[in-house]
Amino acid sequence: MNLSDKDTIHVALGVYDPKGTYSPHAGVVMTSIFERTRSAVCVHILHDDTLSSDNRAMFIETAENFGQRIEFHDVSPERFGRLALRMARKSTLTPGTLFRMMIPELVAADKIIYLDSDIVVNMDIKQLWEVPMGDFSFAGVVEGVCKKFSPARLSMRLVGCDPNKYFNAGVLVMNLSRIRNKYNLLEEINEWFEKRGYCALLLDQDFINSRFRGDIMCLDGKFNSGRRDGDITDTIIHALGNGKPWDSLEGSAMESLYWKSYLKTAWALRAGGNEKIIDMMLEVVRNSRWTHRHSASCYRNILKRFWKDIVMNDVVRIVTLLAKYLYGKAENLIIGIIKK
Repeated sequence: MNLSDKDTIHVALGVYDPKGTYSPHAGVVMTSIFERTRSAVCVHILHDDTLSSDNRAMFIETAENFGQRIEFHDVSPERFGRLALRMARKSTLTPGTLFRMMIPELVAADKIIYLDSDIVVNMDIKQLWEVPMGDFSFAGVVEGVCKKFSPARLSMRLVGCDPNKYFNAGVLVMNLSRIRNKYNLLEEINEWFEKRGYCALLLDQDFINSRFRGDIMCLDGKFNSGRRDGDITDTIIHALGNGKPWDSLEGSAMESLYWKSYLKTAWALRAGGNEKIIDMMLEVVRNSRWTHRHSASCYRNILKRFWKDIVMNDVVRIVTLLAKYLYGKAENLIIGIIKK
């Protein structure tokens, strides 16, 4: 494209891929953008040493096939501090969820769109790029209000978030110039984890909602929609929760878009055509929660429900959160006394 750099849309994706299987999903996000966006796009891949040379090459090939740019930024996870990394590894999340905190330092652009990799972009991304941000540091979509008495709502309050205006961090527009001028994300996230991290359920998403409370602009829900079926035209579709399009088949419109975009990535083009895709689809069917081929999987689901609804019900989780909160307060008090 012969557009100047000031006309380029910048998009960031985080890739933490120890098994080598995560990169293709980020490739689908890229492809879904390239298919529907006529402007020049530069995709910034935030990664660590888990990105293999083969997957790196396929990112480059996918971007070149659409005449778009790609840049790689090596993230050193140790810069987040041992506490943040330990919490990421103990949770259902991974250290990769922290990569977005490095964007202001690694990417020289004034603004960027950050996207999770369980997303399909079904619109011209320029629509989101051109939303005026005013004096806000972030722009995002507010999640649905959680139950009044729930562990999630209690956790939000304990870590300093507004439960009635809690933003999903899977789609964010970041005003990088403002963030660099007003904040030091790496320093502040480590301080925040020391003081509040014990009760955080969603790590950096909680940090963003807590530290930037009042500095996040509300976006239209179409830019981060959890709806996977029906009319999903002109939306950014986010596979929130369980049932990702690559490990479950529900027959949704999002799954159709995901696999159509996948076919245009370098991973599919190199795989040898339709035979490989058929094998992949059969594997998805075998692993799908909607396909009961073995009674063992049914028993596992029953045990999961027993654990969630009986052993770890809301009351138990609330008591656990309060205990963690008090533990964190006590530890910080003791550390403060020792330092004096």
